Amino acid sequence: MNKIKFFVKTIVTIMVVVSLSMVLHKVSANSIPAITAGTSGLPKTDVVDISSNNGEVSINDFQKMRNYGIKAVVVKLTEEKSYRNPYAAKQIANARAAGMVVGAYHYSWYTTTASADTEAKYFTDYASSLNLPKDTLMVNDLEDTYTKQNNVTANAIAFNAQVKAAGYSNTAIYTYPSYVNETKLDFSYIGTNRVWMAQYPYAPSANDLWNTIYGMWQWNSNTSFPGVEGTFDVTVDYKNLLVPNTQTNSTDGTYFETVNGKVYYYENGTQYINRFYSNWGKMYYFGSDGARYTNQFYSNWGKMYYFGSDGARYTNQFYSNWGKLYYFGSDGARYTNQFYRNWGHTYYFGSDGARYTGQFYNNWGHKYYFDENGILVTDKTFTVNGVKYSADSNGILHIV
Repeated sequence: MNKIKFFVKTIVTIMVVVSLSMVLHKVSANSIPAITAGTSGLPKTDVVDISSNNGEVSINDFQKMRNYGIKAVVVKLTEEKSYRNPYAAKQIANARAAGMVVGAYHYSWYTTTASADTEAKYFTDYASSLNLPKDTLMVNDLEDTYTKQNNVTANAIAFNAQVKAAGYSNTAIYTYPSYVNETKLDFSYIGTNRVWMAQYPYAPSANDLWNTIYGMWQWNSNTSFPGVEGTFDVTVDYKNLLVPNTQTNSTDGTYFETVNGKVYYYENGTQYINRFYSNWGKMYYFGSDGARYTNQFYSNWGKMYYFGSDGARYTNQFYSNWGKLYYFGSDGARYTNQFYRNWGHTYYFGSDGARYTGQFYNNWGHKYYFDENGILVTDKTFTVNGVKYSADSNGILHIV
């Protein structure tokens, strides 16, 4: 990806700018093969990324790229905390007008969690001002030598958290293998399927794909499209982070589609909207926008349900959030004002669905107590707030 070159006042930062002039992917510019889009035997060209170096890029140019398989464009928005791509608005508008999916990236300079927070906010503020939807893929471009300081993983986590805090939940990270090896960058916080790995073979081939464990692979940075000025970075999208994944049954129009990380479902050509879908004993729900619920609650007829990270409804499962524990029964409904018994212990879930812990419970003139582990206290004498209680075998309390 591209960075800007600008000068600042301090000697230290000038030294950084000098280091930035180096090629960042450990391959000299002359050794990166010149590729012409459309050449047979090459990896797919699903995605291009662009910056101010590419200028406005016309609708017609994007349409020409589409003819060679490009379906998505990732636009550079910001760098460090003092640069905004002046062409971003036009690039985004033209890409959309050409029918492209649009993502965004920030070229990072941060070296601490605090500066990561600052840069992430700078990134999302500009994204918001450009009216980018909250489901836009937002990429942390972490490749610069200057960022190889302190705890790189902690810094990346901080950046990602701040982007999500701004409401942009569809995040990814861009980097390259030697950066990962040198800094021990750990992807467990985001998942390997949300990693965009840059690595350029000297002889790229569709029969020798690299970095398939990751979400996307940028395999060349010197690709030209006939009729379009300049060269571009090209990427194959393995996990459909940007490129729609359509699996179509041609006989009846039944298929799933993944767009910008969200899953949609069509049956006999009709999209599921506000509908449940059952498969292999699991239940899924597609909301008002047609997107499958993931990590979301759903309320219906006074009952609350939860759909996990794989989209499946929780059944006979616990769910923990903000230090509170909830339980979803065999019908998928969250327990409220209900007892739950397991392995000889009794628990209670209150009107808000949260399990009672360190709390009294009153029922039909009797008083009960659930300890710090949520277990009903039985056959025990104990003290709470200076009052001594005795619990019988049924948990009924008596003041001693």
